[in-house]
Amino acid sequence: MGLSSTLRILASFAFLPLIVSCAGVGYREHSTVSHTRYATIENFGDEEITAEQVDALIEEVADILEVALHPAKPKVRIMVTSSAQISDLYRRVVTVTLHGSDARALYFPGASLVVVPYYERRILGHELAHYLTDHYLKSTPRRSWERIAHRVEDALPGTARSVARRPPVPDGLAAQAAVTPFTAPAN
Repeated sequence: MGLSSTLRILASFAFLPLIVSCAGVGYREHSTVSHTRYATIENFGDEEITAEQVDALIEEVADILEVALHPAKPKVRIMVTSSAQISDLYRRVVTVTLHGSDARALYFPGASLVVVPYYERRILGHELAHYLTDHYLKSTPRRSWERIAHRVEDALPGTARSVARRPPVPDGLAAQAAVTPFTAPAN
C-alpha cells in the first residue's frame, strides 16, 4: 500500500469521531426551548444539550478572550437545526461567497443568534467567540472576528481541529469590495 493510500485511510479515521457524533442526530419539526444563565437554547435536534454544557463553554470562551460576563448584556440565543437549514440561511444572507454556499454554523451579529447543527465544543465555541466579540469587544473590527474565533478554537482544551481552515469569508461590505474591479485614480 502506497503512502498516499495510507494517508487517506488515516485521514478517514481522524474524522470518524466527528461523523459518529453527528450521525445519530435527528431533527424535529418543533423545538424544545431551555434557558441557561447565559443563553436561550432552541433545539430542533433530538440530542439533549444541557445548561451546564452551554454555560461552561461560554465561561471558557470568555476566559480565553479575557472577558467578564455581565448580566446586562443580551443572552446568546443558540438554535440547533439541520445542516441543510444552516446552508439555506447562509445562502439567503450572504450574497457573495468565495468558498461555496455551505456553512457549518452561523452567528448573526446584533441579533445574538448562533445557529449550529449539534453540540460540539469547537463549532459552538467558535460561534460563541463571535457573540462575545460582538457584545464585549466592541472596538474590534469585523475583519478580525474570524481570526479571534480561530484563536478560541485552538485554545479550547480537549478538542482537535475537525477540518482544515479556509480563509475567512468577507462580511457584506468586504464582499462588495472584493468584487468591485480596481480602477486607477484619474490624473
